[in-house]
Amino acid sequence: MQRNWDLIRRILLKLEEKADPRSLLLPDEITGFDKVTVSYHFKLLHNAQLIEATSTSTPEQYSYSAICLTWDGHEFLDKVRNDSVWNKVKGTVQSKSLDLSFDVIKQVATATISAML
Repeated sequence: MQRNWDLIRRILLKLEEKADPRSLLLPDEITGFDKVTVSYHFKLLHNAQLIEATSTSTPEQYSYSAICLTWDGHEFLDKVRNDSVWNKVKGTVQSKSLDLSFDVIKQVATATISAML
């Protein structure tokens, strides 16, 4: 399964919106994607230390739930929260034929924000 950066951004935004940092964000709360894909991205974000997540899997079903953003998750989201910055980041990365990696996205987002100042 490939990483979907638009889904990653949506998950981070949704976690930030939660009023109670102790409640779980369930995979079916992210619309437009199946539960396994969302769970996989919860696990990826947890492994990257951008969110806290927990396995809610059963022998019959693969499932992760997200709990909250970490400090690094908040820092990353601050760089890509703005729609216009996010679209410029994606456009820049695609126009230069770069891979959408975490480090590249952070660098391009930082440069984009700096140019806007």
